Amino acid sequence: MSHPLDPDATRLAATIQFAKTEGGPLIVMPESVLASWNGMAGDYERVVAGFNLIDVGTAKALTLESPDNSTFVPRPDGARIVRWIGADDAETLLTAALAVTDDKLTEAVGDFPHPGGNLVMFDSGSAGAEVERDRIASIELPEGNYAVRMCIEWRGRVTGTDDKPHDVMVQVLDLRLRS
Repeated sequence: MSHPLDPDATRLAATIQFAKTEGGPLIVMPESVLASWNGMAGDYERVVAGFNLIDVGTAKALTLESPDNSTFVPRPDGARIVRWIGADDAETLLTAALAVTDDKLTEAVGDFPHPGGNLVMFDSGSAGAEVERDRIASIELPEGNYAVRMCIEWRGRVTGTDDKPHDVMVQVLDLRLRS
């Protein structure tokens, strides 16, 4: 069975920015502490340990264990981080990510306190003050404590814009505001 192309995924694909990496794992943090991140000059070794929450300045950052290009997808109660593992295009990738149901979010990463404002995602090897804006994904989220759960890997078929089934593999981290 193939999932039909999600119209929201098609709309999102035209507007979202993917965080790009030059080989380093990605990191997610409030934009307010971006300048506190030194990248290869002192902070990078804290990222290579996998999916973790670490201190950066006065806030927490979420480290992502691999260099897969990733983006934020807004949700009514937070956001999803969509990691491009295997897909032919952004439309099929985002359709797969939107198809991930709560019961597939089986891995708890932890609680991510966010002071509010923009969250940014970028290559952890880059110093925050020097990272190029076209290599950053960002999303604005309200202040709060977000539960982070993950679907390590979703595999399936998605009908693409060419009306043919495409094999897709995606990883999703769900950031859900705790009430």
